[in-house]
Amino acid sequence: MRHYEIVFLVHPDQSDQTSPILNKISSLVTDGGGLVHRSENIGTRRLAYPIQDQFKASYGLLNIESDQKTIDEIKDSFKYNDTIIRDLIMLAKKAHKDPSALVTQTKEDNEKQSYEEEKQKKYEDEKLSREKAYKARSASEEVTTKPKEQEVNNKIIESKEESKEESKEESKEEETEKTEDTDSSVKEDK
Repeated sequence: MRHYEIVFLVHPDQSDQTSPILNKISSLVTDGGGLVHRSENIGTRRLAYPIQDQFKASYGLLNIESDQKTIDEIKDSFKYNDTIIRDLIMLAKKAHKDPSALVTQTKEDNEKQSYEEEKQKKYEDEKLSREKAYKARSASEEVTTKPKEQEVNNKIIESKEESKEESKEESKEEETEKTEDTDSSVKEDK
């Protein structure tokens, strides 16, 4: 029996099929008398280059100890499975049981991404709270300035009314003076 490392990529639209495929391969190996040392559903990751017009795929990884007959069965199952877009079966020198670097990196990337998303959400929340505070402050200033503006407008209206009244009084006085002047000139003429 030899040690093998099997990596396969599942179409992103059918990424939920990764675990059943891992289980199927594991059962093929154990039924053939082999051992499964490591079985990992790595999850969805970006591809280095597009495969079948896809930029992401769900990764699966197995480290097994098996005979050639079982490996041939696994190859045939990959060949006739449309959900698998790429696969690689390699000979390994020893059994690998510890978590793969890809799983570790995926976890770190997910943590980093969730941290970035949390940071972005916090920034947007702060921005919204600042906008609300600004609107509230503007509304309170508007409320306080409206009575002041109203007072100023009332004073302007009052001053205009007073000036109109004064101008009316002046015009009445002028008219009376004119009429007095005309009356006096008429009397002088007589």
